[in-house]
Amino acid sequence: MWSVIVVNFNGGYAASEAVASCVLEGVNQHRCIVVDNGSVDDSLLILLKRFPDVTILRNTCNSGFAHAVNQGLARVDGDQIIVLNNDARLLPGTLGAIEKCFDEYPRAVIVGARLLDGQNRPQNAVSALPCWWHEFAPRSLLKRLAPHYFCGRMEDVVDSRLVPSVIGAAMTVRRSFLPQLGMLDEDFFFYLEETEWCARAHRLGFDVVFCPDARVEHALGGTAKKFQVGSRIEFQRSRLLYARKVEGLLPWVILSLWMPVKAAIDFFSNGIAMVLTLGLLPRQRKRCLTYGGILMWHLLFRPTHWGLPGKCGK
Repeated sequence: MWSVIVVNFNGGYAASEAVASCVLEGVNQHRCIVVDNGSVDDSLLILLKRFPDVTILRNTCNSGFAHAVNQGLARVDGDQIIVLNNDARLLPGTLGAIEKCFDEYPRAVIVGARLLDGQNRPQNAVSALPCWWHEFAPRSLLKRLAPHYFCGRMEDVVDSRLVPSVIGAAMTVRRSFLPQLGMLDEDFFFYLEETEWCARAHRLGFDVVFCPDARVEHALGGTAKKFQVGSRIEFQRSRLLYARKVEGLLPWVILSLWMPVKAAIDFFSNGIAMVLTLGLLPRQRKRCLTYGGILMWHLLFRPTHWGLPGKCGK
């Protein structure tokens, strides 16, 4: 039995499209839960006009992805629960493909889908579990040294397989395993909450599976694009939190010292490039400002109120 949790934050028309894609796949409206994180647009009005039987849980502020998902998990009663971003849409046949993956892997607790953009091009669908030394090597080098571990887009993969972690834009969790797995860690506000969930699943002996025949169209990071500096700060905050919670004290200390150094290198190198191009390239100016904001956040001892706007208590 299927249930759906859609986390919405100013999703506009896209939020109702996310729900519509689930209903077209056979999910009953009564089993669709939309958790709204303090939206100020008309997304909920659009949604209720199209799907009046959908359950909506309203937060007065942006409580974060993990908290919103946990609110939905506390209300669902199906065993297979799709967690879907408001900018994601199930493509035909997705639910059947996920069911086959659960049958193939009886210890699977989390199943991820193939993520595609609007032009049917693959996006990153899986990720490696972060390790502190990854931060000292270029991503291109890591992919070359361990292509099977860092192959995020999975474009050539045609069979389901075990993976380290899946991207949280569209993942399915098995409710019967939640008492052992636990809920998402609400200390993570934005980024890496699903990664920590997958790491926890591996420690408990469960499987995390990529299901290539389950296809989801994803707009990819609309919030992050709107607030470039804030979203990058949220990622660095989550990365340090992940190091402390999952990797241990020493990796956390190493990253706490290295990340501001890396931000300074990025800021000054991009600043030089901006000067050499006379500031005529908008993309170069934006990169310089982004790294400058990240560096300032570190130098000011990582103030908690910096990051994405609208957070609860901020």
